[in-house]
Amino acid sequence: MFSRYFASSFASPRYRRAAAATGYPPFPLKLLSLSTSTTVKNTEQEENRGLMSDFLLSECGLCQSELSAVLKRRPSLVRTRSTHTAQQAVRFLRGLGCTEHQVKKVITRNPHFLVINADKQLKPKLEFMKTLGLTTEDFGNASFIAPRLFNCSLEKTLCPNILYLQNRFGSEIDISRFFKAAPRILHMRNGPDILERRLKHWASFGLPEDKIKELVRGFPLALSVSVDKVQNTMDFFIHTAGLPAKFVLSYPQVLKYSLERKIKPRHKVLKSLSAMQPSNPLPSLCYVVCLTEQRFLEKYVKCSPHATKLLEIYSGKPVDLDTIH
Repeated sequence: MFSRYFASSFASPRYRRAAAATGYPPFPLKLLSLSTSTTVKNTEQEENRGLMSDFLLSECGLCQSELSAVLKRRPSLVRTRSTHTAQQAVRFLRGLGCTEHQVKKVITRNPHFLVINADKQLKPKLEFMKTLGLTTEDFGNASFIAPRLFNCSLEKTLCPNILYLQNRFGSEIDISRFFKAAPRILHMRNGPDILERRLKHWASFGLPEDKIKELVRGFPLALSVSVDKVQNTMDFFIHTAGLPAKFVLSYPQVLKYSLERKIKPRHKVLKSLSAMQPSNPLPSLCYVVCLTEQRFLEKYVKCSPHATKLLEIYSGKPVDLDTIH
C-alpha cells in the first residue's frame, strides 16, 4: 500500500509541474507529516517510560526484572506524564509504617496502586478503618497482605461487605479481626452473595448455624476458602480419614492447608506408622496437619527406626510396607 502511494505521488501531474518549476522533486507532504508525528509520539512515550522507570528504580527500589513485570501488568504507566500521583501514593504507604520491602511488594503485586489518588481514595479508607478500631499500622499490614484493598470502592465494596458481616454475625462482631486475619474477604466484589453461598455450603455438612458463626468469629480466614476447596478437604477428612464433619469446628485451620501437598502426605505417614507400629497410639490427623514442617518431621519421621522409608512415603514414593520389619 505504501509503495503504491509513493509511486502514484511521484507520477502525478502536480509532481511533474513542481519538479519542472524548482528543479527538485517535492517529498509527499502526507509521508513527511506521518513520519514526523510518529517520531514525536515515540519520543514522548520513551520520555514517559523513562520518567516512571526512574521513579520505580531509584525511589521505590525495584530491580529491572520487577520493573519489567510492573510495566507488563500495567502498560499504561509508560504513558504517565507525571509521577506526582505515584509519589503521593508511595508516601501514603510509608506513612502507614510499611517497610521498603512491603512498599515494593504492594507495587509489584498491584501496579494499579501507582495511579490511585492518595487524598481522594486512600486517606478516606484509612479514616474509615480507624472508626472500626484499626490502627494505621493494622491497615498497613492488611494492605500488604491484600493490596487490592486500595483499589476497591469504599461505598460499593468495603461498606456493603462489612454491613453484611455485621448483619449475619451480629453487630458485636470484631471487624478489625477480619482486616487482620482475612482482609481479602472485605474487598471481594459481590461479597455478600459469595459469602452467603459459602455459609450455606458449610451448613450442608450438617453443622449447626450457631456453631458455624462461632467458627467464623474465631477463625475469619475460614470464609476466604472457596466452596470447591472446602468440599474437597471435607470429603477427604470424612470419607478417607473417617472423621465426623464436626472435626472442623475444633480445627478450622486445616482448611487453609493444601490437600495434595500437606494433608494427604501426612495422612500417608500416619497410616504407615500405624502399620509399622500397630501397638503405638497415634494422634489425630487434624493435630498432625497443623504442625510445622520441622516439628512434624522431628516428632513422627526422623525419630522412627524406619525414618528413611517414612521420608520416601512422605515425598510420594511408592513403598512396600511388607518389606519393613
